[in-house]
Amino acid sequence: MRRIPNRNKNGSFVFMTSKKKARTTVKARIRKLIQNAGAKPAQDLIKQINAVLAGWVNYFRIGNSSRAFSEVPDYTEMKIRTLLTRRKRRRKRSIGWQRWSNEYLYGVLGLYWDWKVLPLKSAESYR
Repeated sequence: MRRIPNRNKNGSFVFMTSKKKARTTVKARIRKLIQNAGAKPAQDLIKQINAVLAGWVNYFRIGNSSRAFSEVPDYTEMKIRTLLTRRKRRRKRSIGWQRWSNEYLYGVLGLYWDWKVLPLKSAESYR
């Protein structure tokens, strides 16, 4: 959390976002889950990943975290697509964006999709 000067008005506003270390930690947990998956069905793996993502998102939801939030789902999608490509024993020309669309990841497999950031309340509402 830090104060940023407001360009349009006098004063400043509070800028709250997750730190780089927090994003790195959640990505490491996702990577570890995927590495230890073995032959586990994709739906079971997604359930475990969803638990990690839901906890992280709910902790950092309030604030100005939309840029930080875009980093984690992009990484998660890439890792899952890479895993599915390896399981189908396809050549790695790409990560699998065409074969496994977002509709498949979020609709069929049920990957966590509640990345909505809640804005901070104004300072007057806390007084």
